[in-house]
Amino acid sequence: MSFETMHTLRRDPEVKPLFSELSVVVTLCDTVTDDGLPVAAGSRGTIVEVYAGGEAYEVEFARPVIGNATIPAEALEAA
Repeated sequence: MSFETMHTLRRDPEVKPLFSELSVVVTLCDTVTDDGLPVAAGSRGTIVEVYAGGEAYEVEFARPVIGNATIPAEALEAA
């Protein structure tokens, strides 16, 4: 494995994501699931993946729509 690859995989220990995996969150704006289904603002979901140290999150919804969506951190708040 090259140094460049290892450097990109390294996580900054000082960077803490706003939400951790399995946190329950609420969307602050309308969004769309990965399958193209609309999700209304105010929908609750569960964080299933944290991207780029917390810049974006994969959120799984069970109601009112079943699906996942990648959502930026600024579009979420704790439930």
